[in-house]
Amino acid sequence: MKTDSFLRGAFVLTAAAIFVKLLGACYRIPFTRMVGSEGIGLYQMAYPLYTTLLALSSAGIPVAVSFLVAERGAVGDRRGARRILWVSLLFLFSTGLLLALFLFLGAPYLAREVLGDPRACYSLAAVAPAVLVISVVSAFRGYFQGWGVMWPTALSEVLEQVIRVATVLLAASALISRGVEFAAAGAAFGAVTGGCAGLLVLVLIFGRFERSRPLLNGRGRSGFLLGDGLKLLKRLLIYAFPISAASAVFPLMQAIDTVIIPNRLQAAGFSVQEATSLFGQLAGMAGTIVYLPAVFTVSVAMSLVPHLAAAVSRGGLLDVRRRIGAALRITVIFCLPAAAGLCVLATPIMELLFDEPGAGPVTAWLAPAALFAGLQQTTAGALQGIGNTWLPVVNLLAGCLVKIACNYYLTVIPGFGIKGAALGSSLGFFLVFLLNFWFLSLFTGYRLQPNCLLRPLLAATIMVAALPGIYNLFYHLGNAAATGAAVLGGAALYFAVLFLTGEIRVYEVRRILKR
Repeated sequence: MKTDSFLRGAFVLTAAAIFVKLLGACYRIPFTRMVGSEGIGLYQMAYPLYTTLLALSSAGIPVAVSFLVAERGAVGDRRGARRILWVSLLFLFSTGLLLALFLFLGAPYLAREVLGDPRACYSLAAVAPAVLVISVVSAFRGYFQGWGVMWPTALSEVLEQVIRVATVLLAASALISRGVEFAAAGAAFGAVTGGCAGLLVLVLIFGRFERSRPLLNGRGRSGFLLGDGLKLLKRLLIYAFPISAASAVFPLMQAIDTVIIPNRLQAAGFSVQEATSLFGQLAGMAGTIVYLPAVFTVSVAMSLVPHLAAAVSRGGLLDVRRRIGAALRITVIFCLPAAAGLCVLATPIMELLFDEPGAGPVTAWLAPAALFAGLQQTTAGALQGIGNTWLPVVNLLAGCLVKIACNYYLTVIPGFGIKGAALGSSLGFFLVFLLNFWFLSLFTGYRLQPNCLLRPLLAATIMVAALPGIYNLFYHLGNAAATGAAVLGGAALYFAVLFLTGEIRVYEVRRILKR
């Protein structure tokens, strides 16, 4: 089993993430028709508690495992890498089991007192075992990522989602005659069956992976004392905790936005209904589209961490800088046209997707965040890869303060309104990226190459100039046809310019995709 290259691993994870998201969006149509709004409500009630407990159990652990495994692998210590897996498995199994029991046994109370609908207890109890299963799955995923092998994670994610969706539809159809609460519970159990399928395939791959790399030349002692395990666990938690803290910042900011933005819009003179509608345009429409490139940049960051950790362990500072440069280059290539295209086509895209052209202006103001959020994620992954896990959290909090200030002050300025909140998001991500990049330069000596920006900027400028013409050319066929033609034509033109200028070469694409 060959180790995947950094960029190939990122593309594999991205392809899997796109498939999972598309399948996750598509199954809701037949499921909602099957159980109705009441059934989908009971089904959705279980997931905030489930995801919260899952985050408490395992958030940050896969990245921590991949970092520590990459360290051991870089010096040829396969036995040490395997010890990290066993320690993480034991820890995650213990915490996952405790939290799963808490959710299962506390389901009646939580449904009645927290969710306000006693019928939700069936969904809570049905999804509870998934906390344990997915916690264990995350350890195996982190182990493979630590060796730079991304396809087991991608395969398990795809299989998990396929089995989950199949369970949702089959269980809901089989149980709907007993009531919507039982249909919703059967659907919620899909997280368990999907997790078990993902775990099974990871265990099978793990057996093959370890047989292909025997420990004959493994370094380190063959024994494993309790003290060694506790030291490993301490390192694991020290590394995972700031990553978990960073993952909690975004849900916290969403909660703060929900409180600040509508209230400030009302203070600016908007009615309650108008403020709620404007907030929906920002959070529910513009944000959904603008942050789509994050699917790719999250994969880049995830793939980057173990490669940088291995390079640091080998003392290869030149290799560290090369990989950071490659990650930033690929982030700019994919996120820049998304930001530029959304600025120009914001109104047609909002009309096409949500039948709400009024959301176009706020989308255009938020569009730069597509680039800056991607750069923030990539640079945060790079900092984590070189062992600085707390800096991304501190920098992210600084960006959040900028966002809060913009939410509070700009939304009440006449002419700004909800656009001020969108601008705050863009400025916040831009500040976080600048801080992350400054620290990366300080610790690694990396300097941004002009070609990393100039040729993509040229391609994006040509694309932006051509988009209105392409849209108007097809407008007589309707907004949907004109928007689709503009998006496809603009993308084709952008990448054609990159090929012509030599920013992307055919042999590079073949090398990335070649197995």
